[in-house]
Amino acid sequence: SKLGASPRAIDAVWDLMAHRFDAVVAKRYVPHADVIHAFEYTALASFERAGQVGVAKVLHLPSLDSKSFEAIRRREQLAWPDLTDPNDAYFASKFTRRYERRLKEVELADIIIANSSLTKRSHVAAGADPGKIFVVPLAAPPAISQIAGATLQAVRSLPLTIVWAGTFKLGKGAHYFLEAWRHLAAGANARTFVFGAIDVPQQMLSDLPKGIEFRGSVAQSDLFAAFESADVLVFPTLSDGFGMVVTEAFSRGLPVITTDQAGAADLIEHGKNGLIVPAADPVALTDALQWCLDNRERLTDMRQAALETARRHQWGDYRASLRGTLDLALQGPSHPRNEV
Repeated sequence: SKLGASPRAIDAVWDLMAHRFDAVVAKRYVPHADVIHAFEYTALASFERAGQVGVAKVLHLPSLDSKSFEAIRRREQLAWPDLTDPNDAYFASKFTRRYERRLKEVELADIIIANSSLTKRSHVAAGADPGKIFVVPLAAPPAISQIAGATLQAVRSLPLTIVWAGTFKLGKGAHYFLEAWRHLAAGANARTFVFGAIDVPQQMLSDLPKGIEFRGSVAQSDLFAAFESADVLVFPTLSDGFGMVVTEAFSRGLPVITTDQAGAADLIEHGKNGLIVPAADPVALTDALQWCLDNRERLTDMRQAALETARRHQWGDYRASLRGTLDLALQGPSHPRNEV
């Protein structure tokens, strides 16, 4: 994309590379393996070959069932016609074939690793066998050692500082945040910094109340510094299997407002390290932002709980949990590796 390639061109190249990679793995490596461990959309040929030669099949599902998001996208575009994308027709033409490919991968898999309970529920609702899906939540970057007292003092003396991190687009609930920001009408008492590319029509950004700044994409170190000096991260996603930005914020001691459609909500204790609101509900989002305005001291107290959450979910913990889950699941007598 940095070279100016269109989304269609990027998608076509990715599609070709994924299928070729899958074919090479199926031919060269699967017959010599005990287990094939793959991610969605790159596993069909490998899993089919694994079934022929008695190799166990593990599938990672990092995202929700595609049909559920397609339904969300259509609903939102009917309500907000300005959010229609010129590439929608192209991707819609690819949807059925890709969806059927992933359904076959899910059916063929012996073990499925989901990154959240939300991801698991989504695929079970689409027909996946719940008995072979195991939830292993993703993790946080290394956490800061402590929240500096000077930082807390500075935060309390400034307007409520809200951070958005990631592409500002439909799927992340950008239009609902803009509506909530208008309803909040906080004036000089609050400000929002948006870090990331803007992917909503320009007309949606007109006539916004003062206090919202679009700062574009920045280096991770700059983003993490912004987390440390803010009051709360807002992540009003409509559909996210996990949402790594939540654990990244926690690693800097930053509480999070997110929705019940973020898998990372598994790690949020409402009112303790963050707030959970219904997705696609600008009134609830406005109320959450107002609560932050009215409860600065309590919001500051939530920082330590956010930091402790990150410390309990480091990548070493994730790897240990994944290894333990796979060891336990692969011991089952139903898996090809254990058949006589």
